[in-house]
Amino acid sequence: MAHGIQVHITKAGSRAVATGDVDQYDFVFPSGQPAALLIKEQRRAEHKFAKVHKPFFSPIVFGTYRDYAEALLTGLGEEPATADDGKLYFSVDMASLVELMRRGARWSDLGRGRLNNGNQVLVQTPDVCSANSAATYLGLLAFVVNGQRPPVDEAEALALADQVKPFLIGQGLPGDDMSMQYLAPEGRGLAPIAVFYEHQYLAHQIRHVRQNGKPDANRVLIYPEAQLQTVPEYIALTPDGDRLGQLISNDPALKQRALELGFRVFEPDGSLSAGRLAEHLDSLGLPAPDSGVSDTETFLPPLPLLEKMIERVGGCR
Repeated sequence: MAHGIQVHITKAGSRAVATGDVDQYDFVFPSGQPAALLIKEQRRAEHKFAKVHKPFFSPIVFGTYRDYAEALLTGLGEEPATADDGKLYFSVDMASLVELMRRGARWSDLGRGRLNNGNQVLVQTPDVCSANSAATYLGLLAFVVNGQRPPVDEAEALALADQVKPFLIGQGLPGDDMSMQYLAPEGRGLAPIAVFYEHQYLAHQIRHVRQNGKPDANRVLIYPEAQLQTVPEYIALTPDGDRLGQLISNDPALKQRALELGFRVFEPDGSLSAGRLAEHLDSLGLPAPDSGVSDTETFLPPLPLLEKMIERVGGCR
């Protein structure tokens, strides 16, 4: 790096990081608050160095393909995606989607039978025992099933976990990184609809425009109407790690790099900003998504209850 810092990265799922030994590292960078809170609580209990930086954020989204989005939204009685309107971003009422999955609907049942896919309609996730996106999706499902409120005690949390478990284990063996499967050339057969982060999709579209002069019109995003932001927390575990965290959070060139990777960045006063990302996408001729912040917000269960739910659903060891 220009600042004289050489960085070596070890890749792992957020929850795997949170439940593992991190003492050999200068920093960790889990994707969301639940995993970050586990790490911070452990460091606090052991009286070890930990300083938090929050340089950017990204909503949880469902990546899919235009014909799958058209079939799904039509099946839910919502606005379909049409091949010629060029629209890349859609939203879905989660209660309606949950009911569709609960009925056991199959893709071939939707969209007047145009999809040659007899699999059950399920949103695919990585392993709930290791990945923050899957744990967040679990919390989102529980919030919806429980009448737009998180569980308040262990009994309620475990009952909800049992209710939503089929939506996560019904997909079979989970993948490691759903965005990679979705964006692969053979992605339609691997992950026709998958949970990941908005920035992963936008980074793909930015690359596609630069390489082909136009967006990838076949791949689209669906946003849960009850919005759920994820804020990756950079946790410095040493003073050297803290120096890097300050650079990532404050250096203008690194903030620009975050925009190029599809992230929404925080302003110096800590406020959320989607405007800078919209400006960057507009400069490339890409449409910008909405703010991702609706009037309805999803609230995840308290960490101890979410952990119980993750263990119940995933059988984590």
